[in-house]
Amino acid sequence: MAQNDRYRDRMELSDEAAAGAVQPVTDLRVRLEALRTEGEISIRAVEQALQEIGLPDAVVRGDEAAVEFGAGAPEGGCVFGEVRQDAVRVEAGGYIMDGGCLPAQ
Repeated sequence: MAQNDRYRDRMELSDEAAAGAVQPVTDLRVRLEALRTEGEISIRAVEQALQEIGLPDAVVRGDEAAVEFGAGAPEGGCVFGEVRQDAVRVEAGGYIMDGGCLPAQ
């Protein structure tokens, strides 16, 4: 069964890609935290936040309770995470084994 879900595992992220993702991750976390505290969680609001920090080609899905996202990072790999009414999570990592930044649903 573990091998069946292997497509969701993330590839390694190079040091260069990790360094290039630090600022976008920080900026996005601040922007999404502001959305969360203002109660403005939506797909459109998260898409706009991603565009504002320079990550325009993102996959964004969810609803007003929780929105998950994944976008290509500036130096490779992904910036991904989720914004919920009670928390914001933003991380950098490699592409998933299946390709892209988020697993298919």
